[in-house]
Amino acid sequence: MELATYFSFLVSPVILIVVFVFVYHYYKPHNWKNIRNAVLLGMLSTVIILAANMITNSFWHGHLFNLRRTSFFVFVTIAFSAELGKFLPLRYVFYDKPGFRGPLEGIRYSVIISLGYSLVAVVLFAFNIIGTDLLKTPWLFLFTYPLANIFFGIVMGFFLGLGKFRKNLLIIDEAVALFITTFFHGIYYFCFISSDIRLFFVTTLGFIVIGIMLLLKSMSFHTEDD
Repeated sequence: MELATYFSFLVSPVILIVVFVFVYHYYKPHNWKNIRNAVLLGMLSTVIILAANMITNSFWHGHLFNLRRTSFFVFVTIAFSAELGKFLPLRYVFYDKPGFRGPLEGIRYSVIISLGYSLVAVVLFAFNIIGTDLLKTPWLFLFTYPLANIFFGIVMGFFLGLGKFRKNLLIIDEAVALFITTFFHGIYYFCFISSDIRLFFVTTLGFIVIGIMLLLKSMSFHTEDD
């Protein structure tokens, strides 16, 4: 394994440290229990993608020789199982906590869960425990995967946080949060299987623009709520 691969393992911890410093200086939490639990549950969420990958491999043994199999593997085995694993703790552990008031708090919890997930997932991908060896430029995937998961966390946290304002539409917001992140996750992963560098850059640009827009919108909700 190349040295660059091992360096990629540092991306998630470094970003988490930056997030912790930001939270400490701007929010000064008296209790770090929720933040600690968000990281741990994010790490634990990789169990779902591990199970999905194992089940898929038991049927196909890693042979993705047609578009139907490839699409299922990308959007269900990888993307949906990863996002479901992160959705469950966000919705059923943190959603009903007093500090979860809307999209901004949803994003905060979701991003931390996503970084906890990528902390473990990057290692699993690097050692081919999950995923496929069809990935082109795997080092680029490993370095950018934590950053992509920050975006997925922003999207999921924003739409699930909307449920605090639209209680009668919560089930819709839940579905949107889960399935739109699954779609974005799948597109991101497909870029590396198809080795389409133009699609990767267009997707990255789109992620950045959408992420900034959702962050700004979430702050406007926060302001109105205060």
